[in-house]
Amino acid sequence: MSNPWIQAARLRTLPLAISGIILGWSVSLPNLENNTNAWLIFGLAILTAVLLQITSNYANDYGDFEKGVDQAAGRTDRMLASGAITPQSMKKALVFLSLITFVVGVILLQISGVFSDSRGWFLLGLGIISIGASLFYTVGKNAYGYKGLGDAFVFLFFGMVTVMGMGLLLNVTITLVHAIASIGIGCLSTAVLNINNYRDIISDEEKNKRTVAVILGKNKTIIYHGFLLVFGLFGVVAALIIIQHDYLRWERWMRPDIAYTLGLFFPFFGTINQQYRLLKLCEPGDREVINPLLKKLSLTIFALVIVFCLIVTFITS
Repeated sequence: MSNPWIQAARLRTLPLAISGIILGWSVSLPNLENNTNAWLIFGLAILTAVLLQITSNYANDYGDFEKGVDQAAGRTDRMLASGAITPQSMKKALVFLSLITFVVGVILLQISGVFSDSRGWFLLGLGIISIGASLFYTVGKNAYGYKGLGDAFVFLFFGMVTVMGMGLLLNVTITLVHAIASIGIGCLSTAVLNINNYRDIISDEEKNKRTVAVILGKNKTIIYHGFLLVFGLFGVVAALIIIQHDYLRWERWMRPDIAYTLGLFFPFFGTINQQYRLLKLCEPGDREVINPLLKKLSLTIFALVIVFCLIVTFITS
């Protein structure tokens, strides 16, 4: 068995965690001027997102163990439920990670220069809330993940906060493109959580974990998942088309360039549609089939954002 701390960190979740940062960087590129610290800001933002995600993963392991959810589901892949890590050790790790994340976040804000105006204190407050959100998804008596609020928090922090936050850190004007892109990546990130919650409907319901999937039930959760995917893909692709229109000064919207852009993303449409169809055939609790779908969607979203970034870098270079 590999190191239990590495397993508890769930490294496969990290590509999705940094996707919003990469997308925020990409939509800010057309207006990015004379920022000598831009790459350093980008790197520190990536590091902060990774630390927040690992903190969240550790906290989820601890919180679900504390409430008996993982034991009820027979989760041998969770480190506390399997006995590989003790609750006391995980508590210490959470305190340490939270402090490290806070320090890195403050350094990021200082280097970005946002403390020269109200942006700094706003982002500092947002950062503290982000750390709290990563901790209390499943931890504590009032864990918001048990009250059907997990989807809203993922949409907000993986979408709005990361994309628009990058714009503020890079000192560019927040535009409609930031908003559309943040809605897109927010919906797609929520779709990943939705697959996870769909898989665990039975065990979560038994332990009174009221996720959106538990509230909606099997059939409506699949419909909800389809809406998340459609609006997510539309948001990301629409943001790129608007960037091309504005930066390349298109005189009209209906151009072959739009068809070409849609063609570049066609493989993603097909892949995500296939994953959706496979999920429809799965029953909640079918971990062997659903877990690979969870991983595939995360990596597909990451690849989508990378292609977005490469295209924007090309047209603005």
